Amino acid sequence: MDWSQSRIIFIAPEFTKYQQHAIGFKDVGIQLWEVHKYNNRLFVFNEVKSPSTKEPITTIAKDSDLVKKVTQEIRVYTEEDHLKSVDDKVKELYSELKSYILNLGKDIEIRPKKKYVAFRRKQAFVGIIFLRSKLKAYLNMELSQLKDPMKKARDVKDIGHYSHGNTELVITERSEIPYALSLIKQAYEIS
Repeated sequence: MDWSQSRIIFIAPEFTKYQQHAIGFKDVGIQLWEVHKYNNRLFVFNEVKSPSTKEPITTIAKDSDLVKKVTQEIRVYTEEDHLKSVDDKVKELYSELKSYILNLGKDIEIRPKKKYVAFRRKQAFVGIIFLRSKLKAYLNMELSQLKDPMKKARDVKDIGHYSHGNTELVITERSEIPYALSLIKQAYEIS
């Protein structure tokens, strides 16, 4: 559970198509979770995604004070939020790195958070933090498990940082992307 962003979460055994479509606004953080109970007290939680992401809710309810208040309180972050304050070089680095990461598999989901952008499979395998002149990738695997012959990664388990990963990799140049991807791929494969 990511507590850095406010969310409204609905939990039920199932949701109608109408309910699934109702959460499709890109600026409202509403999540639907279906829960199923099985024998031996086994519970399975599945997040239900909207079939489509529509326009912002503010375009539909422009004059509603309640909508304005909700959208101020519940903030949904986007990749663009992170790219606003970085150099063009970093934007290009991210675009290229993102493209390579998404080519690792068809099961990858991008989840922008308040302080980073997570790439996840079953769980987040890498979080990207945007700095003005570089990217930091946090791999969700232990440094001791990583095959890193160039010793570019470092253990940040005991150092405060954003993202789930405890292995940090700094990317400042395009030429570093192929090597960085080889490390990210290892985190992807174990996720």
